[in-house]
Amino acid sequence: MTTTIPKFAHLQIPLEDVVKATDNFHHDNIIGRGGLGHVYKGQLQRSGELIKISALRLDRKHGGGVVEFWTEVSMLSDLKHPNIVSIVGFCDDKHEKIIVTTYEAKNGSLKEHLSNPNLTWTQRLKICVGVARALSYLHCDEGRGYGVIHLNVNSSTILLDENWEPKLSGFKVSIKQSLNRMDQVFLSEPIGTIGYIDPEIGKTKGVTCKSDIYAFGVVLFEILCGRRAYIRNDANRFLAPLVMQHYENETLPDIIHPDLKNQMSGFQISVRSLRTYSEMAYSCLKEERSHRPHMLNIVNELEKVLEKALKFQPPPPENFGNNLEHLKIELDDIKLATHNFSDTNEIISSDCYTWYSIELCHFDKENASFIEGISKSKLFKRHDAVVIKRFLLEVDELEEELFFTELEVLASVKHHNIVTLIGFCVEGFEMILVTEKFSNGSLGDYLGNAKKMHNLTWEKRLKICIDGVHALNYLHYEMADKKMMIHSDIDPFRFGLYENWRAKIQDFELAVFLPPNQKDEALCKRTYFKSTWHVDPEYVKTAQDQIYLKQSEKGLVHVARQNFSNGTIEDIIDPILKEETGKQSHSPIRRANKDSLYTFLKVANQCVAETQDQRPTMKAVLNELEKALVFQVSQVCLCLCVIIGCILS
Repeated sequence: MTTTIPKFAHLQIPLEDVVKATDNFHHDNIIGRGGLGHVYKGQLQRSGELIKISALRLDRKHGGGVVEFWTEVSMLSDLKHPNIVSIVGFCDDKHEKIIVTTYEAKNGSLKEHLSNPNLTWTQRLKICVGVARALSYLHCDEGRGYGVIHLNVNSSTILLDENWEPKLSGFKVSIKQSLNRMDQVFLSEPIGTIGYIDPEIGKTKGVTCKSDIYAFGVVLFEILCGRRAYIRNDANRFLAPLVMQHYENETLPDIIHPDLKNQMSGFQISVRSLRTYSEMAYSCLKEERSHRPHMLNIVNELEKVLEKALKFQPPPPENFGNNLEHLKIELDDIKLATHNFSDTNEIISSDCYTWYSIELCHFDKENASFIEGISKSKLFKRHDAVVIKRFLLEVDELEEELFFTELEVLASVKHHNIVTLIGFCVEGFEMILVTEKFSNGSLGDYLGNAKKMHNLTWEKRLKICIDGVHALNYLHYEMADKKMMIHSDIDPFRFGLYENWRAKIQDFELAVFLPPNQKDEALCKRTYFKSTWHVDPEYVKTAQDQIYLKQSEKGLVHVARQNFSNGTIEDIIDPILKEETGKQSHSPIRRANKDSLYTFLKVANQCVAETQDQRPTMKAVLNELEKALVFQVSQVCLCLCVIIGCILS
């Protein structure tokens, strides 16, 4: 007997049509089993067109299901969204109740692919975005005049079509609510699938739209971890409390799907996208419903993650020399050496990075790579005094770009005046560079400190400058394949100093590779310090010494150029050097040669010329600085000869 509700009469399909479409419900056409009964695939003649369908046949053997049947028909009849299954019609005839939808499960359900190694991170993100859009439509669309709380969001009700586009199904227990009451509790028994049920139902005795958000958060973590929300005989049966514990203990990477971790360490996945995704998923599981985000915010965040994942392009392997395996250092080794990034090992922290100075014990893969079949614990270990540069990915989306830029540079360049890369780590949510440690810090540590500056004689200062110019000359003219690199961020803190006061250039995160024959062209690039694109300006930075800022807002460079043109440059020379040039210097060997000083000042003034075409090349600068060093060393040699002569006489 037919009990069709009049408003749905236009959707009714004769039973014989469904029987024919499914070959009389042949068992070969069963594609799944829902809570109401078996689901069959088939081909239905409808309005002169043969369409592929799914037919949910209500199992009446155990009774019940009628309310759920009409609920699903009612819901689907009003819903039109590309990420929600589309109803074709229903059959309510001869004790049969069947819901017919378009066939949207060419690739089954999401549940079947959670651990699929071939389901890429980008595909997983697209699925998440699609489901989020469907839920946002249910919760927020004003066109219907009411909202829908799904209450059955799980990886089984997310179907995947031939293009891996998600289609949300399973509306048998959904609830209609006025849009202004979506956050208010609707009294109800616990509804949903085990592992996805909002724990707040037990406290409030009801559900809200935030119950869907909790369930969706569980799905997000299923996709990230590659396992189901509930595994009956597993020690950690429920996924939700497990991921909450790992997230709060900062060990979530330990349970991320292994294939995703491998893609991440192989530079195929943006570490930032994984981190942002995890933060969003965690917020969905917050205990207090008011602390869970709304679907519109979730959609916006996931779309951003997807956009970044699609744009993510790490440097091509050939720029690294095809293989960086020998430079990889395990996160466990770094955590052990830094006492889990303890403040006691921290040198300095900025908005972008934190630096740590440590003795690092790590496995020397380069020297042990020829040994096969040996356990990791027996590999030769190296102990290095190193500096850890930890990129703070939670600050700004650009840090990942900066990390790969610096890694690419340090893995590509080989020069005795450029800092040596010991290794790197891309693991979990960490991106870390490990470089050699400079026993005397950086040049920037000395400037402005009179006590420290006494250690830097004029000869030492000249040699430091020459070392830096050697490095820059290599970057500009001597790299392989006629490439050129612009450092973009030279300042005194980029000059690392060894025990013998020789220098190396460091910190290449803002460096830019240029193709051949582009050396003198204006360069457009994005910098970390300015969010807009701009043509390389005449002055990217000025020295921010407060004394000279009082004289000119353009800083030291402007003041120095004025004094040089006025013939009063000696007025701003470091008093320590002025003392060295004077006859009263306590040691004739320490005296700064005036010719040396003048040669240095002349080329320094040329380097800060107003326009680029007036500035010398690094080769020319190197020649002048070496000339200045010759003047200085000659004086020292002469002084030594005089002293020795006096002693011998």
